[in-house]
Amino acid sequence: MITVKEKLAGGKTVIGTFGKFSSPAAVEILGYLGFDFIILDMEHGTLDYQEVEHLIQAADAAEISTVVRVPGAEESPILRILDGGSQGIQVSGVATSETAGQVVAAARYRPLGERGLSYSTRAARYGIKDKQQHLVDSNTKQLVVAQIESKEGMDNLEAIGGIEGIDVLFLGPADLSSSLGFPGQTNHPLVQEALNEVCAVAKKNGKAAGTFVGNQEQVLRALKAGVRYLVYDNDVAFFVRGARAALNEIKSSG
Repeated sequence: MITVKEKLAGGKTVIGTFGKFSSPAAVEILGYLGFDFIILDMEHGTLDYQEVEHLIQAADAAEISTVVRVPGAEESPILRILDGGSQGIQVSGVATSETAGQVVAAARYRPLGERGLSYSTRAARYGIKDKQQHLVDSNTKQLVVAQIESKEGMDNLEAIGGIEGIDVLFLGPADLSSSLGFPGQTNHPLVQEALNEVCAVAKKNGKAAGTFVGNQEQVLRALKAGVRYLVYDNDVAFFVRGARAALNEIKSSG
């Protein structure tokens, strides 16, 4: 399977969504539909480590890359997720270059970072995979996304963007709007200005820019700004919209 990081490295724009359901079938469906990746959400969701591993297995079967959103930069969650075979991590609330460096240290093997090493993990195919190849693949094929979603993060954007080992600078529009004093106004001009800044800094540092979008207007605006890691809504929203449309159709015909 070509990972989401490899697609980005090849210049492709990738399309993903957040996954909040603990259903392997839901993950498989998104893969069969053609999504490039799914972000398994351990921040705004109830997924635990075992559930995440099962979802990663389903994603591998359907050839959709997995990125796991962890709620912070602590070493243990990052290590456990990557050892479980995820193709990437997305770390919330990165607001300083020090935090970004901490993420890289936990996520990357030497010489880029200080990730703890074990060959008995699922990522290393339980010791079956060539050891050196596991090290190389982990550093070159696993994606590391820094999620910037506060005024402090924007103030430190240049420094964060310069950290080697971060692949994607991701703007979180909802939390940024809250941090700037207008919660939920993700179309506010200051949020759009921030997106343009993130795209410019990412491009300057050889990284991809990413953001969350919820409708076609936001999709077009993000692509125009230079976003290549595009996250469209989430599986819960897809289910709600589909179920509502079906119910309304039934009611309107009765």
